[in-house]
Amino acid sequence: MAVELGRSPSIAPHQGVSIWSRLYGFGSVYAKTLRDSRLAFIIAAGLMGGIVLVVGAAIPTEYSTQAAREEMARLATDLGSVAQGMAGKPVNVGTLGGYMQWKYGPVLLWVAAIWSILALSGTLVAEAQRGSLEFVAASPFGKRRIALEKLAAHLTALVGALAVLALASWLVAAVFGKLPGDAIPPEAAIGFALWVGLMALFFGGLAFALAPFLGRGAAAGIAGFIMFAGWILNGYQATVSIFVLPASLTPWSWTANHLPLAGQYDWLPLVPVAIGAAVFLAIGVEAFSRRDLGAWSAIKLPGMPVLALGLDGPIGRAFGERLPVAIAWGSGLGAFGFVMAAGSRSLADQFAQSPDLATTFHNIFPSFDITTAGGFLQLLAQLEFIVVGFAAATLVAGWASDEASGRLEMLLATPLTRASWAIRSGIGVFLAVALMTVVLAVAVGVGAVVAGSDGLAPMTGSMTLGLYAAALAGVGFAIGGLFRTSIAAEIVALVVVATYLVDLIVPALKLPDWVHQLALTAHMGQPMVGHWDAAGIVACLVLAAGGLAVGGWGMGRRDVNT
Repeated sequence: MAVELGRSPSIAPHQGVSIWSRLYGFGSVYAKTLRDSRLAFIIAAGLMGGIVLVVGAAIPTEYSTQAAREEMARLATDLGSVAQGMAGKPVNVGTLGGYMQWKYGPVLLWVAAIWSILALSGTLVAEAQRGSLEFVAASPFGKRRIALEKLAAHLTALVGALAVLALASWLVAAVFGKLPGDAIPPEAAIGFALWVGLMALFFGGLAFALAPFLGRGAAAGIAGFIMFAGWILNGYQATVSIFVLPASLTPWSWTANHLPLAGQYDWLPLVPVAIGAAVFLAIGVEAFSRRDLGAWSAIKLPGMPVLALGLDGPIGRAFGERLPVAIAWGSGLGAFGFVMAAGSRSLADQFAQSPDLATTFHNIFPSFDITTAGGFLQLLAQLEFIVVGFAAATLVAGWASDEASGRLEMLLATPLTRASWAIRSGIGVFLAVALMTVVLAVAVGVGAVVAGSDGLAPMTGSMTLGLYAAALAGVGFAIGGLFRTSIAAEIVALVVVATYLVDLIVPALKLPDWVHQLALTAHMGQPMVGHWDAAGIVACLVLAAGGLAVGGWGMGRRDVNT
């Protein structure tokens, strides 16, 4: 046997990766993550910058004279501690920056925080469960480096969005400010953006730390609930003494005096917020780097009985898998609803004892009679709509995980069509929504009874939250069936945010009523006091059933994982 010796074949020269590809593109984990985040960045930066520009342009037009500004400041100050718990702490409200800080500061923070919670809860865990990180981990990258680069990409996008927020805050005052005190100096705009960013990272970091142990949905839900509950507790700690201790543990309380757009600075409390965010992020990185890819539950919980898990079909299996998430959401929302319902009578009585305060508050929220316990609970129900919306998004994400994880291909090997899977597993999600709603409604009803009020009306009124969640789930099913299940939960979350902003901003800016009618929550009536809107109920049922049917039809017409 002869062996021919010759020159080794020439090796092609190594093609280096450009600096641009390492920063944005496919040249590194950081670059690809940043590229994948471009849509989320555009949405978040556009929302925050757009809100500031729209509101900042409207205020000088609506309150164009010094007398009008003084009257606005007087009304805000006369609200008292009870109403200020919901409206916020008024400081220099007669100025453009002061009004924006008072009325829209928390809204802008929620936009940034919700983005961080959703992004950081899923950037590692969701990809690990899908199996896409296994290819990245096969390269000469350690898991810690992967986690740090993905985290750095989100921080870069967040800083960019905050830069847009700061620029818009300074620019709107420079262009539209008319009266003395309207100017927003650069340090105020930067200080406001820094507060928004650190608070967003605190709650987003909490979701990032919990995700390796509890999974994406539970981590995002817990972080979001703590964020909104902390805001309520801090707002009412001066009125309800039992709220003082838990409120003092939240960054809302630490940074309550840092109101840079209003000309009031308190930089020191930002330090513990930054430290807390850094600790949470470090826990998330280390938890990911020390565990196997795809393993997301290190906490050993008692297993559900086989009967509860449901192995006899897609409906039972979908309901069984969503059962722990539904109970968790229902318990969290129920605990919050119980506390607020138990204190609703005393809070409403304080409004009733001050006619001037009640009249002032009625001018701001004309649809709610807050001198009654039911009216006060209805006002708080508007807040729970957004939380229930995110609960629906997490349940839809669980439904979508069958296809994203590859399990759907195994299920379809049985005598099960794609349309049948979509519809029957969607019904399992609706059952989980029903269970969550029942837990919430019972807790609210018991709280109302404890307060000495009628428990039946708020208990039945809480059912509208479940109808709203079912409608959003229907939207997710339709998107997942027609397009891709991987984007269903994100679209639902976007609809929740958009609906909340329309419901909040349109009445404040006195835009045409038809714009406000675009929000589904504008058609729900006031069920906490027994006033139901049939149009809203029908709309929810149509969206739920119609979305499920469209999702099933769409799944039957496309390939899996496309």
